[in-house]
Amino acid sequence: MTATTALAATLYTRSSDRVFPPEFLSADTVRGLIRRARRNTGVEAVHVYECADRTGAPLHIAYVRFASGNWSNVTDVIDIYEIPTAALTDL
Repeated sequence: MTATTALAATLYTRSSDRVFPPEFLSADTVRGLIRRARRNTGVEAVHVYECADRTGAPLHIAYVRFASGNWSNVTDVIDIYEIPTAALTDL
């Protein structure tokens, strides 16, 4: 198993009335999801930030906000991806 297929990122999904359990994804999967969100017309915003986690390790945070109307009875849905920078650069 290579570093790009190991479970490296965490996805947190939240809607206007519900918080979903975190999902653990590979760095390759997260890259694909963020690229797809950037092309999706049902997405209002995609932002990627570089920061550090609590221990000082480099971290990327990706924020995806979906447009209202994609789901019935839900007004606000966001995805937050926490990706350790090492998972993106360690090939």
